[in-house]
Amino acid sequence: MENVFLQCIFIFFVSMIPFLEVFLTVPTAIIVFNFPPFAVLIVAILGNAMSVLLFMFFGAEINKLFNTIYNKVRRREKTPMGINPRIKRTFDRFGATGVCFLSSILFSSQVGAGTMTTLGASRSQVFIWTILGVSTLAVVMATLSVMAEGFVSSLMDL
Repeated sequence: MENVFLQCIFIFFVSMIPFLEVFLTVPTAIIVFNFPPFAVLIVAILGNAMSVLLFMFFGAEINKLFNTIYNKVRRREKTPMGINPRIKRTFDRFGATGVCFLSSILFSSQVGAGTMTTLGASRSQVFIWTILGVSTLAVVMATLSVMAEGFVSSLMDL
């Protein structure tokens, strides 16, 4: 008998890792662990929400750490870099809600949330729209996983 609790813990913690998030956890849980899609969605979204909260609250400190490391590698002290013009243009074009929603779909929800809070967006607005983006992506991944599992099993029955 498999240990369902350990599998849930695995799903929760892997969904906290940036760039893996629901891209890896939802298909793995549905296809490999044979979990019900609704349970997988809840565990994966909760795990991702926890890491988004961490990145939101520690985003400024993480940014300072990366700037310090960058300056030490270059072996000179200088003022922290300003906002990247492309990020600023995207922020001005889509606003915090659009960037937070799209960041979870396009690259990483944690990085998007941390960036938006560092730029001064409202933390509650960033959290809500990031989780909505993650939830949308998780539902799409769950649907694709269920369809892919059915398609592959129908091919194997030939």
